[in-house]
Amino acid sequence: MHRLPRFIAESRSLFRLTGPLVASQAVYMLMGLMDTIMAGHAGAEEQAVVGLGVALWVPVFLALLGIAQAVSPVVAHHHGAGDNAAIVADTREGLWLAAIAGIVPFLLVPWVPAALAAAQIEAGLAEKVVLFLWGVVLGLPAALLTRTLGFYSASINHTRPLMVFGALGLLVNFVLNWVLIYGHFGLPAMGGAGCGWASGIGMWAGLIMMSLYTARARIYRDVFLWHGWCWPHWPRQKNLLKIGLPMGASMLAEVSAFAGVALLIGRFGAVQIAAHQVALNFASLVFMLPLGLSTAISIRVGQALGGGDPRAARFIAWSGVLIGLAIAAAMVPLVLLAREGIVALYTPDAAVQATASTLLIFAAVWQLSDATQVCAVGALRGYKVTVMPMWLAIGAFWVVAIPLGVLLGYQGAGSLNALGVFGFWIGLVVGLTLVAIGLSLILRRVARQRISDALGGATH
Repeated sequence: MHRLPRFIAESRSLFRLTGPLVASQAVYMLMGLMDTIMAGHAGAEEQAVVGLGVALWVPVFLALLGIAQAVSPVVAHHHGAGDNAAIVADTREGLWLAAIAGIVPFLLVPWVPAALAAAQIEAGLAEKVVLFLWGVVLGLPAALLTRTLGFYSASINHTRPLMVFGALGLLVNFVLNWVLIYGHFGLPAMGGAGCGWASGIGMWAGLIMMSLYTARARIYRDVFLWHGWCWPHWPRQKNLLKIGLPMGASMLAEVSAFAGVALLIGRFGAVQIAAHQVALNFASLVFMLPLGLSTAISIRVGQALGGGDPRAARFIAWSGVLIGLAIAAAMVPLVLLAREGIVALYTPDAAVQATASTLLIFAAVWQLSDATQVCAVGALRGYKVTVMPMWLAIGAFWVVAIPLGVLLGYQGAGSLNALGVFGFWIGLVVGLTLVAIGLSLILRRVARQRISDALGGATH
């Protein structure tokens, strides 16, 4: 019972960080929600454009974002140790890394038409998807830089700016969507492709706002970034890449598995693509709660380790996992009871509503596994442990989940006929459960080992 007051105190600390983080991360999902709804009212095909476009750009962006996110545990460790000079130096290296990473999407877009053709996507739909992607890709360098500044700010416990500027960015995106999707102010109506261009422009607006704030706000005075710049420093870049590359690969393995289903079900038609996008978008929106908590856990664990207290780091880690499970348990019945009303908000199409409503049953089922795995991986990132989670994610999603989805979706198994999109979602549930179990075991071992190492060092 003596641990209960400590757990309550730690919960408060985590929630102080989590609230603004959830709000800022939810903005990205709300942009997707807004794109899906606004495009849906322009027609099922325009909604499919957004679904396919998101399926292609989000995995790439999150993989690159994972690399940039290496700044977060590194800065958190420096903050725990009280080393402001190191915070500034590594954040600048992180910004260089983000800027270089922003070039990668430009190299990938020319390959998209061939990928869509291989997935048997109808030619007219594919052309609109490519137009959507060019708009997004022009904004991705700005988005990566903005998020890197956000990691820096959050890791020194300044999370509120992310929430405020995220809300402003959402407003900018809404206005641009209205103009570009439907063709106002004399501009041509771009349909779903207009969402991509609205997002890209909004990403640059977000970078301008975040840069100006970190340059002028007094809270950054002791860790000021904007003078004394130099070219990238290879030893620091190497340290960030050592942590960030596995993080990026883990994100790519997981997110591409989810988003890749949109391509794999392309042969089933626009209704199943749109239903997949609706259900996945809402599930991702719910996921923002444990995802924000995961980022807070990573920061708190990193700060404790930087301060030389591995026992506190372990307590923070498992407290965070327990809170994540409690949040997930509360969300399951809400999703199940409200699923029909939820999908009705996304689309007026009855066929899309029926399929998406059933998919939300699967989304409700995986909440517990999803919350466990994301909180555990957040804790491990605080420990700067990223390689083992990477291999676990690759194996669970691409060796188990996707092959199982292909089998059930295209062929069926035993007495089951081909299940279409439902077969793929069964595979995703299995993959998430395997990842949750594996990451929990890794976290248990890493936390114990870090305490053991500290005790060993203390005896010498």
